[in-house]
Amino acid sequence: ASVKNPVDMIASAPIEHYKQTLETVIADENVDMIVVIYLPFLGLKDIDVAQAIMQIKAEHPQKPIVGVFMTTNEFFAKLSDMDVNVPFFMYAEQAVDGLNRLNQQRLWVEKPAGSIPSFEVAKDKAQRIMQQSRDEGRLQLTTRESIDVLDAYGVRVCRSGFARSEDEAVAIADRIGYPVVMKMTSKTTSHKTDVGGVRVNIGSAEALRDQYRDLIAKLKERGLLEGLEGVIIQEMVKGNREMVCGGATDPQYGHMMMFGLGGVFIEVMKDVTFRMAPLTDIDAQDMIRSVKAYKLLEGARGTKPAQLDQLRDVLLRLSQLVSDFPEIEELDINPLIISEKNGEGIAVDGRIKLKN
Repeated sequence: ASVKNPVDMIASAPIEHYKQTLETVIADENVDMIVVIYLPFLGLKDIDVAQAIMQIKAEHPQKPIVGVFMTTNEFFAKLSDMDVNVPFFMYAEQAVDGLNRLNQQRLWVEKPAGSIPSFEVAKDKAQRIMQQSRDEGRLQLTTRESIDVLDAYGVRVCRSGFARSEDEAVAIADRIGYPVVMKMTSKTTSHKTDVGGVRVNIGSAEALRDQYRDLIAKLKERGLLEGLEGVIIQEMVKGNREMVCGGATDPQYGHMMMFGLGGVFIEVMKDVTFRMAPLTDIDAQDMIRSVKAYKLLEGARGTKPAQLDQLRDVLLRLSQLVSDFPEIEELDINPLIISEKNGEGIAVDGRIKLKN
């Protein structure tokens, strides 16, 4: 028999060996959790072994013990009628998963509580924007309204302006500087990319005029001009790393905050994490570090490292936003582009939906 980990008592071990071995392993200061695996053997009853394990557990409650009994369902039926103090599983995978969940709970309990910061924000401005949307019978804020709410809460949004005409669009772009992005903002169409409502890398006034006229023609062709407010002209933020952050309402837990890899990869890669609002500073930090894309944020292959403290503040500000306005049902920034210039996370698009 082997006395290494795992300890092998051989198949014919009597019940006394279970007792001696288990008590010895419990006494080892290097052991934190114990799995006892039993396979049926002639002359040894599974329920007797289980009762011996539970007796030892009662005498030594300081360490978690689980049993893996690869036996008949009759054994588990007998356990259901007993006062058990040890969880029993049929397979080792289930037992290890159970211990893993227990360890996750230990880490959660030991984690510092953290603090919930309060930022100075323009709450009244956000309130007016959302109320105006409701007054107009809309639960879905336009892109412009969503970005204005984010800006009111101190989220870094890209430099932009709102235009109702072709000439206004060119004037704003001349002020911001080329290249620019043009995005339609509509009271009836929320998914702009589906209708060609986002035009990027526009490098001149002439190109902007062409793109504007093409957008109007496409919307007219689809019968979508009625809800069009105008277009947003934004600075063209250069960066290959696109993140997503925001929140959604869970029917049981309320607002859940989200962070992860965004852009076109959000549905494909599903590299996102969630936490309950309101977030603490430690929650926000953990969210950023827990996604696989974190290595990209650190600055892989010579790229500019992201401003991780600024990303944390973005999450905390969004958490404060949904806490201040429980009527927000959905909120997302996608993408939040990491600037190659200074590593700053910049919101280039936003979407906010209110509860009915």
